[in-house]
Amino acid sequence: MQLLGLVLILLNVGAIATPIAGVVLLNSNDLSQIIIPSEVEDIISSTIGTEESIELPQYVSSYYDQSSRTAQVIFSFTNPFEFDLALNAVSANIVCLDHNVALGRTALDDPVLIEQEETQEIIVNFVWTIAAENHFLSQHIDESSIDAKLVEIELDVSGIAIEVPEELIVSLAIDS
Repeated sequence: MQLLGLVLILLNVGAIATPIAGVVLLNSNDLSQIIIPSEVEDIISSTIGTEESIELPQYVSSYYDQSSRTAQVIFSFTNPFEFDLALNAVSANIVCLDHNVALGRTALDDPVLIEQEETQEIIVNFVWTIAAENHFLSQHIDESSIDAKLVEIELDVSGIAIEVPEELIVSLAIDS
């Protein structure tokens, strides 16, 4: 009786383990195929249209308001997809390119709808810290603009949180 129970247990284990081992062996060169089959990747690729590359927004211009310690920076972004995108939030740290000094944070006042395959201007507000004002006065006193980089860029695009690993270089006006 115990021998029969042992044989049945081994049969059950074999019935479960054999197909799993077979799938792992078939996909041993690319284990991601076990989790995301190539058919699903094909569907996603055809839906999103990955032949179009996504580029970072392009800097257009900026305006500085000394009294409120804010700057409005205008970027241009082209939506390469065949569906609309909603840019709900933008956040990033602003750092002086020359001196690596933290200058402030970014904010998006209102969500921006970017229609499919269209180019839209995006206005992002930068709020300077008092330390940034002091930095401008001590290191950039005779300059009307500075080069800065946006780091730790985070976006909310159509409800999807995106962390951008690249830094974005911009020229920011610092006089009124």
